[in-house]
Amino acid sequence: MERQKYVPDLCNVSIITLTSDFGEGSHYTAALKGALLSRAPEAQIVDVSHRVRKFDVIEAAFILRSVYPEFPKGTVHLICVQGANTPETPHRLVTMQGQHFIGADTGVFRLLANTEPEAVFDFSGLNLDVDSPTFPEREVFALAAAHLAKGGRADLIGRPAGSLRNAEPRRMSFEENTIIGHVVFIDDYGNVVTNITKESFNKIGKNRPFEIQMRTPRMTIRSMSEHYHDVPTGKELALFNHNGVLEIAVNNHSAPGGHGGADALLGLRRDQAIRINFQSETSL
Repeated sequence: MERQKYVPDLCNVSIITLTSDFGEGSHYTAALKGALLSRAPEAQIVDVSHRVRKFDVIEAAFILRSVYPEFPKGTVHLICVQGANTPETPHRLVTMQGQHFIGADTGVFRLLANTEPEAVFDFSGLNLDVDSPTFPEREVFALAAAHLAKGGRADLIGRPAGSLRNAEPRRMSFEENTIIGHVVFIDDYGNVVTNITKESFNKIGKNRPFEIQMRTPRMTIRSMSEHYHDVPTGKELALFNHNGVLEIAVNNHSAPGGHGGADALLGLRRDQAIRINFQSETSL
């Protein structure tokens, strides 16, 4: 008799992701996971990142926005950056694209998508085991996440809330024949991610010759790559990554000490301006 192949039923797997500024190896992460598993032992916990810059909700939103579309509907995402409940930043449970996001309303929810959420709930008054939570991620977020992971309804732990708080991240700007963007993230390889989108590049550029200008006019890239290995080892390159935004990198290069990415070799840092200058149509 042929043995049947086991296929897991992913529909019955509850997934909870964690995005925090706790730091790698932090005992805060372990405590939060323990609180979640005590309440929802069948849940699968996924670490998105615990290396968000301290208190930087814009970076937290960028990282989470880059990955959450890959997760199945029903996934619960905990945003553990600036998690304190205050009159200005109440605790919210937000549903977008069939997924649930839990955190303080610091403006982070508005940075996760360009569309309106399907539902917003305020659970600031959630009954707690402690009178004054000093670790809201463990004492508040874990309760809400476990409730959802076990199939609970959002309206049983929160009340419908109004509009979400707005946030003002750095945005692209445009001059004649020029796109001006900024560095928004630098990964562990030293790859520099900007907020310049492929859509804007194509719309403004119209297939014209261009220069990507960084710190000085002499530091430019004049072609777009499709892969990192399109250029020789140690050579700088630009490409549009899987999220459709401009990335500046150095192919497979590491200087002594492991510091050899585009950030170190090209002197790029967070919030730095990146300009793309297109050749004037009159000079073509």
